[in-house]
Formats: sequence, C-alpha cells, structure tokens
Amino acid sequence: MGELTRFKDLPINWDVGPADAVALHLEWGNTGYSGRHQNSDDETYYFSVDSWQEPYIVRLQKMTKDGSETLHEMELPKEYWDCCRAKGAYELPEEIKEWLKKKF
Repeated sequence: MGELTRFKDLPINWDVGPADAVALHLEWGNTGYSGRHQNSDDETYYFSVDSWQEPYIVRLQKMTKDGSETLHEMELPKEYWDCCRAKGAYELPEEIKEWLKKKF
C-alpha cells in the first residue's frame, strides 16, 4: 500500500465527503457553504467510498470549481463493507479514516 505515500503532502480534508465537496465548489444557494469556493482556484482533497458495485472502492478525489478528478483508487477490504451497504458514494467512517491514515 505504499502507493499512497506519493500523496502524503496533499492537504487532505478528512472531514469532507462527496456531498460536501460538491456543495463547496459547485453549488450555491441553500447549503451551509453558500458556494464560497465557486469562483476561486481553491482545491479540496478528500477520500470517499464507492459502493455502487463490488468490490467497494476507496477514492482519493480532488474537487475544484471545474469538477472532480480521481487521483487514486483502491479496493476497500471487505471487513469495512458494513459501513456502506446501500449503493452510493460515502464520506469516510472513522474506522476507514484510521485505516487509510496508516497507509501514508
């Protein structure tokens, strides 16, 4: 899992998930973020879990006003799948955050 070490200097926001990233950079209106990054060059780096199909995938994403870019993907070990049984894209639960942080 040393492949994550190449991202060790990125300012990863461990408290942002896919919905937050979209609200921060792409939406305006009735969100807590009010699109405050929409017209800026700010970037948000975050992880998410994709459970749309098996195996579940953990993605490192970069979000800007221009959209999302996947920087890295890896399979989520099956022992963590209980967090995300319904199909979707999820913010990381604490146990997966801790698992990933050990990979850096």
